[in-house]
Amino acid sequence: MRSDALADEQAWPLPTPRMLALAQRGLRLAATSACPADPGGRVSLITGLHARQHGLLYDRSATQLARPRPGQTPLTRPLADSLPSRLRAGGFHVVGVGQIDLFRGALHKAVAVADLDQLNPPHCEYFKAMLDAGIGPAIVEQRKSRLRTGPFEPTRLLLDIEQDIDGYIGDAALKAIDSLPTDKPWALIVVFSGPGNDLPPPATFENAVDIKQLGGKFAPASLATLDALAEPAYPRVMLQRLEPYFVQRIRADYLGRVALLDQIVGKLNAAIDNRPDRSRTWTVLGSDHGYLLGEHGLIGRRSFLSGATTTPLIIAAPTFPQEQQLVPQEVESGLYSTVDFAPTCASLTGCDLSTETAGRSLLPLLHGQKVLPEHPGDSALSEFNDRLMLETERYKIIFERHHRQCIGLYDLLNDPQERRNIKMNEQGQNVLDQLRWRVADALLPLRAWAA
Repeated sequence: MRSDALADEQAWPLPTPRMLALAQRGLRLAATSACPADPGGRVSLITGLHARQHGLLYDRSATQLARPRPGQTPLTRPLADSLPSRLRAGGFHVVGVGQIDLFRGALHKAVAVADLDQLNPPHCEYFKAMLDAGIGPAIVEQRKSRLRTGPFEPTRLLLDIEQDIDGYIGDAALKAIDSLPTDKPWALIVVFSGPGNDLPPPATFENAVDIKQLGGKFAPASLATLDALAEPAYPRVMLQRLEPYFVQRIRADYLGRVALLDQIVGKLNAAIDNRPDRSRTWTVLGSDHGYLLGEHGLIGRRSFLSGATTTPLIIAAPTFPQEQQLVPQEVESGLYSTVDFAPTCASLTGCDLSTETAGRSLLPLLHGQKVLPEHPGDSALSEFNDRLMLETERYKIIFERHHRQCIGLYDLLNDPQERRNIKMNEQGQNVLDQLRWRVADALLPLRAWAA
C-alpha cells in the first residue's frame, strides 16, 4: 500500500476512517520501502534487513536470484532471524494468516493463502474454500487474465467480500482472534494480498470512489527514460496504449481495495477490543512497498518513484481506559524505512532481533523523542535488481550498481513530483559527489554482513 492511500494525506478522494482511527492511538509515519520488489520487500519487512543483506534483490519473476553465499539458499539466514521466529523463541503463541509462506515454519498455527501467480495452488486455504463454494474455476480464469494483462483488462467477478482473497484473509483473521490464548502472550500476523494485487475489488467496493475524480497526475510514459525510472512489469505496448480512462479505472480498482482493507482493519480492531487482554495488545500496520497509479505513465511497483517506495507505518497503542490513553506525539519529519518495522515490533514484545538488523525501533518517538540517536532519519536506502536509491532530506539519487553510474537525481524540494532528472545539469553535478559519499556511508554498516 502506498502511504498517500490513507486519507490524511488528501491525495485521493477516499476516506479511510478505520486506519486513521488506529493512527490516532499512537504514531503515523511514512516509510521508504527497503526493496520495492517481491519477495525482497516482504523479507525486509519481517527481518529488518536490507535487500543487500538478505540477498533477495530480484523479483520472483526474474530469471535468477542474487547469488547466495556458499552452502546457503538466499532465504536461509534472514528467515532464521525473522520477527515471527524470534517471537516464538520468546514464548509467544504465533499465528499467521494470509500470504505467510516465507515464515510459515515459525508459526504455531497458519491459515496459508498462496500468491496469485499460482493458478491451482495445492496448499492454499482460500482456493480450497472457493472450490467448495463452486467458484474455483472462475477464480482460475481470473488469475489467467491477471497474468496476461495485469490490471489493464481485469476479469470482473461478482464476488461477495468473503469470496475475495483479502476478504477471505480478513475473515480468517477474525476467527483466529477468537481462538487466541488469554493466558500467554500471542502475536497474530496478517498478510494481505492487496491492494496492489492487480485484481478488481469485490462488487461492494467497485464504486468506493467516483471514477471522474481520478483523472489527474497522468502523463504518457517517456520510453527514453523508462528504464532509468522503473522496470516495467508489463509489455511497453500496454504502457503506450494507456489513456486517462484506463488509468481512472485502475485507480478506482486500487482505491476500492484500499477501502476493503480499511473495513477489515476496523473489524479486526473491534474484535481485539472485545478481548480481555485488549489493554496489553498493540497493533502495527505496514506495507512492503507501494504501487504506481499512472505517475510518469507507469503502473506497478518496481520503481524508486515515490508512489512505489513510500508506504504507511502505523504504531497503535492498546485501548486503555480513557484517562490512560496515550497522547499521539508530533514527530518531526524524518526518513524512516520498512526495515524499522520488525525492530519496532520486537521492542514492543521484549524480543531481540539479530545484531545485524539494519532497522531501529521507533518506539522512542511515541514518548516524545524527536530524533532517534541510532537512526538520525536523514537518509533512506532502497535497492532492487541492479539499482540502488538513496533518499535524503532534499535529494533522491539512483545508481546502476554494476557500473556505479548515476541514472537519476531529483531535487525533492523544488520538484516533489520527480519530473526533472538533474543529473547532468549544473545543480546535479554540484551535489553528485556529496551524495556519493552519503551512499557510501549508508552502505558501510551493511558491508560486513553481506560480504
